[in-house]
Amino acid sequence: MIGLGVYRPGRVVENAEIAERFGIDEEWIESRTGIQRRRYAEPDETLVHMAAEAGREALAQAGLAVSQVDCVLLATMSNVRQVPALAPAVARELGAHWAGACDIHAACAGFTYGIVQATGLIAAESARHVLVVATERLSDITDPYDRDTVVLFGDGAGAAVVSACQDPGFGPVAWGSDGTAEELFVLRPSPTQLDADRRRQFIHMRGRALAHRFSSLIAPVAQEALNAAHLTWEHISAFVPHQANLRFIREWTSALELPEHVVTATGITDDGNTSAASIPLAIDRLMATQAVKPGDLALLLGYGVGMTWAAMVARLPQCGRRVGVA
Repeated sequence: MIGLGVYRPGRVVENAEIAERFGIDEEWIESRTGIQRRRYAEPDETLVHMAAEAGREALAQAGLAVSQVDCVLLATMSNVRQVPALAPAVARELGAHWAGACDIHAACAGFTYGIVQATGLIAAESARHVLVVATERLSDITDPYDRDTVVLFGDGAGAAVVSACQDPGFGPVAWGSDGTAEELFVLRPSPTQLDADRRRQFIHMRGRALAHRFSSLIAPVAQEALNAAHLTWEHISAFVPHQANLRFIREWTSALELPEHVVTATGITDDGNTSAASIPLAIDRLMATQAVKPGDLALLLGYGVGMTWAAMVARLPQCGRRVGVA
């Protein structure tokens, strides 16, 4: 991973705004989710626009020209148009006219799935530089009248340049899926919608059941990824799980019994749950605040509804990172 880029929308939505809408206490939101604020994209901050901006920053940090990009892999779960795919549009916006491009639909595990596919393309000598982008506008599919989902989700994008090199930058993946839990998170019309809007689909999820399913996966999948890389937690500087809910992250981290030197990413506090984009956004916050150093090893663990999961050890970009985030 030689470059990382992110895009955070300009509109900040504090807990107070949501609390006032539902007549609840803003501290209640933070106690349940760990979230203090999230970002909402404006109409001109489209999925393609955010992805392209994150991609440009990643390429700039990597010191690569767009003409050197061989493939664009784009992860999202909030592309409501479905067809055509978004990746070719992102390649167009970047000027990567000859690059291969395709979408990945693995929900909140999309970024880690993208990394796996990028390393496979490089190992097969089908590409030398792959741009992995995750972009989400979850505000488009969040029911504004559903308190339990409104408090969670935000918008944003993150991108990483994955390139061929002499020394491995990623460990083998520990991944899997479970199609028996797909009913725990679906899109369907809201009962509060007017008849004219019935075609619009919103998130409906059974959060407790999802958390229970994932709680049994986190520790063994993380350990499997470490074992596959022939490493232990003593070699790892950061644990970067998908930012679903800070309360759950803390519970799962406690169960992992991490050494004191391992920092756990908690970008959800300021970004909310941004699905596929949450891991690159969380890495960005760790590097921007100097909680980790360029070149440190991190364990990335994406897990998404459906269900999907993918974990691997990753070396963080060696190049410098600005201090402070927008």
